[in-house]
Amino acid sequence: MSAPDHPWFQAHPVRRANIMWHWEHATSDEIQQGMSWYGKAHQVASAIADGDARLGAGILAVYSPQQGWIANVHLAARVLRTGTGIGGIGCGAFASTAQKRAADRLLAGEHHERVLSGPKVRAFAHLIEHGAGHAPACPHVVIDRHALSVAHGHPLSIGQYSAAPVRGVRRRDGTVSHPHYDQVATLYHEAADELSRLEHRPVAAHQVQAITWLVRQRLTQATIRQRGMSLLDKGRETVRVNAENAWRDFRATHLPHIRDWPDTGYLSAV
Repeated sequence: MSAPDHPWFQAHPVRRANIMWHWEHATSDEIQQGMSWYGKAHQVASAIADGDARLGAGILAVYSPQQGWIANVHLAARVLRTGTGIGGIGCGAFASTAQKRAADRLLAGEHHERVLSGPKVRAFAHLIEHGAGHAPACPHVVIDRHALSVAHGHPLSIGQYSAAPVRGVRRRDGTVSHPHYDQVATLYHEAADELSRLEHRPVAAHQVQAITWLVRQRLTQATIRQRGMSLLDKGRETVRVNAENAWRDFRATHLPHIRDWPDTGYLSAV
């Protein structure tokens, strides 16, 4: 499939071959981790929400934008422990008032499919809620900045990703149209079909996304360390390390039974 007919994609073409390249550069550990990523995320969602995987998945999805995975889990766990949303100025977390409102709606019992509107967060919530219980033909694929970078073949900056037309447009009836997101997701489905044939086993698109996401994270971190870390890089590294330490302490106090969770592709600080 050629790049979508949009100026952004003309400047940042996406190709199935780039997804395949990342798969080919995955380590055996990354393949193992990625194949079970959403299954493990489901277990985490259930654990932090006292057995309610649907609620846990929805809260994780609400707080996923612009958050590293560990910070995402920690913030969601805090919200579920206190029973109230977090967000807005002075909340002490990187979360908006809109995210707080969405979290409160979920806590009040609304289904995440009614609360969430963006295609990325909707797919994230669905995949985490259902975990490993997906057939290879499952249509849901999470296209975040890293997944889009994989399809592009090079890391995209936050600014480049923010300009990408993958968030969709809300129709008058309240539904969201997201054809460009769907076109990128189709590349992952095509890669999954090809890999299923090559490897003689079923490989789902969301598994391809998870595995190549881990590869992209690892390669990006390695590139940064090889060229030398800028002040911005060091700041991000500090934020990530602090998030891992905060989650470790929170988990030890409130959720000691959680001993395993999906990997991030980065070298861990804890």
